[in-house]
Amino acid sequence: MKEIIQSIPSVFKQRSKKKNVARFLRFGLVLVLFVFCYMQVYAKLMSEELGGVEIGWVEAFYWVLTTMSTLGYGDITFSGDSGRLFSMIVMFTGVFYLFIVLPFVFMEFLYKPFMEYQTGARVARRFEPVKQKHVILTHYDSISHVLMDKLTHFGYPFVLIVSNIKEALRLHDMGFPIMVGNLDENETFMDASIENAAMVVTTDEDIRNVNIAFRARDSSPDLTIVSTCNKTTSEEVLSLAGATHVIRPAQQMGRFLSRRICCTDNATHIIGSFDEVLIAEATIHGTPLVGQNLRDAMLRESYGVNVVGMWERGHFELPNPGTMLNNHTVLLLAGTEETFANYDKDFGNLKTNNAPVIIIGAGRVGRETAKALDEGNISYRVIESDEKKASMVSNCILGDASDKSVLERAGINKSPALIITSHDDETNVYLTIYGRKLRPDIQIITRAFVHRNIEPLHRAGADFVMSQDHMGANTIFNLLNRAEILMVTEGLDVFSQATPKSLVGVKVKDCKITEKTGCSIVAIKGDSGTIITPSPENKFSENGEIILIGDETAEKSFESKFCNS
Repeated sequence: MKEIIQSIPSVFKQRSKKKNVARFLRFGLVLVLFVFCYMQVYAKLMSEELGGVEIGWVEAFYWVLTTMSTLGYGDITFSGDSGRLFSMIVMFTGVFYLFIVLPFVFMEFLYKPFMEYQTGARVARRFEPVKQKHVILTHYDSISHVLMDKLTHFGYPFVLIVSNIKEALRLHDMGFPIMVGNLDENETFMDASIENAAMVVTTDEDIRNVNIAFRARDSSPDLTIVSTCNKTTSEEVLSLAGATHVIRPAQQMGRFLSRRICCTDNATHIIGSFDEVLIAEATIHGTPLVGQNLRDAMLRESYGVNVVGMWERGHFELPNPGTMLNNHTVLLLAGTEETFANYDKDFGNLKTNNAPVIIIGAGRVGRETAKALDEGNISYRVIESDEKKASMVSNCILGDASDKSVLERAGINKSPALIITSHDDETNVYLTIYGRKLRPDIQIITRAFVHRNIEPLHRAGADFVMSQDHMGANTIFNLLNRAEILMVTEGLDVFSQATPKSLVGVKVKDCKITEKTGCSIVAIKGDSGTIITPSPENKFSENGEIILIGDETAEKSFESKFCNS
């Protein structure tokens, strides 16, 4: 009974419930009107049957009540037909209210609130803080889903605030830590223990993100608040509202796709850096390196660059001295400006393809890709079937990219690269297969809208695939005051770690990092400076740093085997 009483106030807090309350009040007013009218009619009819005896209001109300409720004690009855006919009308009215209105009242105001209270009790209204600082998420979408997976994988506590109880229950049943609360109330953030949080993340629509960032900043003036946005104009508004970091996933994806173009020349293309350590990619098509194994190429000895990985049509592998290099190989290199300049002097000008790069799709990602290519002085042509989107970008060909004649007009026969930016993965697979058939030697770079389609896109012939959601989640994850991480491609990162105590003074040849974790050493930092091409005899220094490459599992394995030992 106590729980039923506690559940009743919730009836008046929901809009749908408020409508039902208004409906119930109308039924009640009509009932009161019926009772009043029936009392008047009863008093008149019964007075006539009794020869003008005055009937009191108590007796009239008593008769109407017993008759409408169908109790019918029989102590007061009519003897005439008019009175009996009236009695039947009163009884039918009572039956209507008894079998329709009463169940409605019971279900709507007692049973349903009680069941919702019982069900909703499974979802917390407060987040109990733990020893480690937690992350507060305010919206469930594909980016936050990936982010929650990463947080779980690396052992970071988090809570997702959901305002709708049904959605909260659904997500709770999926195994996520959920808290119910209204995001337009400061109390919600206090209940989420914002004072003990490491970060607030909001990935909703721009306008809602502004309001959430504003509320969160009110609750915690110094907290890191990360927000995504779709429109350029929203970026400044979000910053004014209190967002510490504003991420534009479409812009980020466009720049990533543009950086992957390596076929215009054989020079090194920088994709990221760790202080003076630069990470670059370089194709070797048509160079003297083709046909040699990695050992005989002697890139480390001749140029001072460290081959930390290789791509073969989308497949990444760690360097092996016996690996053969061919025309499709793309090298992932670590070095400095000086070492890359030495490498480019011999290989950078051996091959140049100045034909326009083809971009399929003029959506947000396609337009950002074109903008990035413009900044890099790389010519391009965009194919778009939507006339409105086509008008938003220069060098655009209006047409269907699945039409061979349209692709030929765009220059598919000479283009060094094909960038596919459609948000439909089935279309991306189709265009990847078609592009690979038309040009077996072209570089194909595509985005994946759903993470599970990355592997099929690689099998379809894509050289590089990246999902926008994973890129956004990875960027947010990197802001957790962790070691710096550079995402090379989907599921592959270059990351730095402070030298663990267990490795201080250990030689590179004795550390067994690759064998134990699956990571490969890119460079080490220590007392003697930064060594990009560490020899087996180099030692790890105290207060130094190790730069490694590997996937999330390898990074986690490194942390557990070396950092936590």
